[in-house]
Amino acid sequence: MTKSFDDITLRNLSDIISDMLTHRQITEAFSSAGISESPQGTNKTDRVFYALKERQEQDRCGNNVLAFVLRLLNPKRYNSEEAFENNRARINEKLAYEGIEIDKSGLPKLVDKAKTISEAKGRSLKIKEKVHGIGVHADILPYCEAEWLKDNYFHAILEITKSVAEKLRQKSGYNSDGADLVDDCFALGKEKKPMLAFNTLQTPSEESEHKGFGNFCKGFFSMYRNPKAHNPKIFEDTQLTQMTEVLVVATIIHNKLDNTYRTGYK
Repeated sequence: MTKSFDDITLRNLSDIISDMLTHRQITEAFSSAGISESPQGTNKTDRVFYALKERQEQDRCGNNVLAFVLRLLNPKRYNSEEAFENNRARINEKLAYEGIEIDKSGLPKLVDKAKTISEAKGRSLKIKEKVHGIGVHADILPYCEAEWLKDNYFHAILEITKSVAEKLRQKSGYNSDGADLVDDCFALGKEKKPMLAFNTLQTPSEESEHKGFGNFCKGFFSMYRNPKAHNPKIFEDTQLTQMTEVLVVATIIHNKLDNTYRTGYK
């Protein structure tokens, strides 16, 4: 038996659910779950809140409230993994205070109760560590975690790009930045002796791969760091989906850099 949720948790869940569903979908969801609507409330949040509150008072437990939430987080309802994970993270952030977490299959499990905002958000962050089937590289998270927890995706993107630059510096020993740093690390020169390499550079194909990765890194800085550095935040609408894209690209670069070595030429 699930203990009753307090009004704060019910209100928080109602806010999220009202953002997930239209008025018509709320009506259909209540009907499907066998939950009667309350005469109180006309906006979506109040409709959800009072219906769940009255059902919980009737049951004297939170079983049907949790069951209703689980219906909405049934993976079968979603065509997009990203949409599912976004809703699951938001709901889990609020359920963390109740010691409940919904897993990726849409099932609940008991966890230690969160006591702080950062702890609750940190729990939901772990849910987002896999995007588009690619595990986010462990070296990236320390750079962007603080901004990510605050939903500050604009500055999180900047910090993600810094993780790549810093890894290049650590690998090479250079202190330059951006395109100059990439050239310092990977430029072949006339003698074809770069500072860093990840293959033997013995064939045209390997040289092409080497040059392509250098250009890929330059493009990464040009696309994601430079615009963020020069454009005022107020003029941008940087969303989680954009940060997810940067995470995927940065992970590809970090994975390649893990297998990069100093050639000893410089």
